[in-house]
Amino acid sequence: MILLLDVGNTRVKWAWLEYLEIAPAGAVAHDATHRSWQREIEADGLRPRRIVAASVAGPSFAAALTLWARDHYRVEPEFVSASAELCGVRTAYARPAALGVDRWLALIGAWRNRPQPTLIVSGGTAVTIDALDGNGQHVGGLIVPGLQMMRDARARFGGDADYLTDAATFGAVPTEPPGDPVLPLLAALADRSVDEFARRVGVLPRVLLTGGDARAIEPYLTRPGELVPDLVLTGLAIVATRGPESG
Repeated sequence: MILLLDVGNTRVKWAWLEYLEIAPAGAVAHDATHRSWQREIEADGLRPRRIVAASVAGPSFAAALTLWARDHYRVEPEFVSASAELCGVRTAYARPAALGVDRWLALIGAWRNRPQPTLIVSGGTAVTIDALDGNGQHVGGLIVPGLQMMRDARARFGGDADYLTDAATFGAVPTEPPGDPVLPLLAALADRSVDEFARRVGVLPRVLLTGGDARAIEPYLTRPGELVPDLVLTGLAIVATRGPESG
């Protein structure tokens, strides 16, 4: 049994992997003591032989996870990081570590699922969009503030953000309740990315939606997308169980 951890800036998601089958278990917000996610995982009543983690939460979380894994399970956690090439996927970054490991694993999960031009839209603390061509080459992406960060900024600056409305709703996307154009804005960004990438590769790419806010963004897209909530955990499972021939 392998415990898989997808550690974001605000939430910890986990799943249990046995016989190459993933059983998603839950997600919980961070707290200062780390006991919230620890208690939830302990409550599953399972003992992992390995703990494999993808974390963008920084060294303090890594230290807390390491101490907990050693004390509670007598296991040394394994931390995955982005690399130049792995499992058929090649990064566009000259310095691979600059690509968030969650984005890297989502690319690997998408490629293993179906090797074709794909655009991944991930809605979390930040919204990221990454493009993968038909040869497994990551051709770049972008990152912008996520749904809650944008709403917080709009609340802080008030009417100064009204200019977003026209930009967000241009193109007949659905409208949010008055005063909140953030979801249409993020969807318009995703739609524009699909169109630009389609021009580059010559075909309309598959669009995968993942992350905690993916379901909220989906209705505002003019291009159809497929919800894959556990794409990062899927990629993490692939990396955790790859053989030496996989690269």
